[in-house]
Amino acid sequence: MKNKYLFQGIFYTSLASIFWGLAQPLYFNQIKFIPAIEIVSHRTIWSFFFLFIIIFSTGKIHELLDIFRKRLYILFLSVSGILITCNWTGFIIAVNINRLQDASMGYYISPIISIFLGYIFFKEKISILKILSLLLMLLAIIILLIGLKTVPYLAIFIGLTWAFYGLIRKKVKVSAAIGLLYESGFISIFAIIYLLYLYCTGDFFFLNYSKSSSLFLFFTGAVTIFPLFFFNLGIKNIPLGLAGVIFYLVPTFHFLTSILILKENLSNYKLISFIIIWIAVTIFIYDKLMENKKLT
Repeated sequence: MKNKYLFQGIFYTSLASIFWGLAQPLYFNQIKFIPAIEIVSHRTIWSFFFLFIIIFSTGKIHELLDIFRKRLYILFLSVSGILITCNWTGFIIAVNINRLQDASMGYYISPIISIFLGYIFFKEKISILKILSLLLMLLAIIILLIGLKTVPYLAIFIGLTWAFYGLIRKKVKVSAAIGLLYESGFISIFAIIYLLYLYCTGDFFFLNYSKSSSLFLFFTGAVTIFPLFFFNLGIKNIPLGLAGVIFYLVPTFHFLTSILILKENLSNYKLISFIIIWIAVTIFIYDKLMENKKLT
């Protein structure tokens, strides 16, 4: 029975990760002609809409109300709401300008950035292997800097916002769904104002361009909630360390999707950087598995 639940946990988290890595970039690629901020605004609003219906129907709305009794939670979740919005914006920009590889690199390096943040803010110990992972990550960025003669801003931005998002959410003891409900609700206030501005200027796409683009914008909420639902189902039955390892499927499928489906160009310098990052990730995963083995 225990193995059954473990298998279910691995299956659900893998399904969510593959959806994040494969389906989402292909989905947003269909509306890449729409400005990223307008897409993110709709993604925020419709995520709140779908999540609210789900949580209200399951009778868990009181968990959202509990947040308003804790000022510190309101502060942390408001900041994390800004961070996840920035992360979504970076990802959608990457899709819009045919640089999904940068998003892949960002999500590869974010857990390794989290190691450094954990050391700074929580005094978590860093093993020699984790230090090696950090150094390899820096080497990969330096190679890009020298080879492409530009800083990989988008990858660093995506990696940092995701890592800091995880750092903030670690301080708040609420479920992923409830946290996202508050975050999307908070950001929706600004998103609605922005969309009303677009409506007044006539420079908007929703209900003003084509039926297909309007439907794509509407279902950005469902595309956001679907993998979160299965990821939450999965992590109930597997260790968080294993879930973190499985999450690396996300940037892996981003990379494969960019090359095999979206036909993005892969320069030699980027390929070398990715190889170094894959080595860093392998070392990180090995170290993580050894840590979990010691705890069991």
